[in-house]
Amino acid sequence: MSKDFNSVFFLPRVGKNYSKGGIFGKRIMVLGESHYCAEHCADCGAPCHKTECGNFTSNVMERYFDADCEYEPWMNTFRKFERSLVNKVTDRALSREIWDSLLFYNYLQVAMTQSRVAGNKEDYFNAETAFYEILEVYRPEFVIVWGYRLWNNLPNGESWGWNEDVNIDGTLYENGYYQLKDGSKVNIIAIQHPSSGYSWDYWHRVIELFLNR
Repeated sequence: MSKDFNSVFFLPRVGKNYSKGGIFGKRIMVLGESHYCAEHCADCGAPCHKTECGNFTSNVMERYFDADCEYEPWMNTFRKFERSLVNKVTDRALSREIWDSLLFYNYLQVAMTQSRVAGNKEDYFNAETAFYEILEVYRPEFVIVWGYRLWNNLPNGESWGWNEDVNIDGTLYENGYYQLKDGSKVNIIAIQHPSSGYSWDYWHRVIELFLNR
């Protein structure tokens, strides 16, 4: 599914089975925070770079799937998260099937110069229009946010509302929704970032309750 966007610089990676829900039977969007790029372009995110850099997200994912690519630590983030969706150890074939069922999008529309670095307030603010555009075009039913730093920087304007907390053994996880222009709702929750200290079997319980509430 190829789209033209007014505000989106880093295009999402849209799984080939996303529109019909894939193996989950639901349109699920996974929301990361940012890309890391060593180029350090002073005008990162400018339209002049879009042809070259717009497919950054898809290219990262294809590297993850490529059996000939040497293992890199960042790949473990994707592996742990995908296992929390299906609650079992994944192999290469299942991994591809999972991600082909999802839409993956990084929120910030400028790349960070180092890994695990946050954007500034302006970066988060400037990404809002692109984020809303993605929601309206791809219409996910559920969004799973990687990390609470990003969650705390997401917009919460007039289209935002709160859902009942997800309750896991007395631990409450807040979640909410964005209302699209036609009145339909996009449910959204934050999870611990899968990059470190992430127990995929525990987070499966949270995600399962969220997706099936």
